[in-house]
Amino acid sequence: MNDQLDEFKEAVKSFSDWLDSIPPYEYSLYATILAYIIAPILSTNAQNAFGNWLEQVGQIILTISAQASATPTSDDYQKLLNDVENLKKEIENLKKQNKT
Repeated sequence: MNDQLDEFKEAVKSFSDWLDSIPPYEYSLYATILAYIIAPILSTNAQNAFGNWLEQVGQIILTISAQASATPTSDDYQKLLNDVENLKKEIENLKKQNKT
């Protein structure tokens, strides 16, 4: 079972890498062609269910991605803290220079 999961993960990653390499106009064209191939096979209710399911999967992936990009890693956080400390020191130096 674990091997199958690993194979599935690798297939998804390969597919994602391939999608990421497609130029924008071709990307849209491939999606359009795929939709036109799949839609006639499904009933209207099945089209609605499948389309909504794909939308939900996409929204969840986008939400996870947005949260991950908005959450700094511990290294990023430490760098931000260091930057703040450096800025504080620069402000203090500027204040001292203005007093003299």
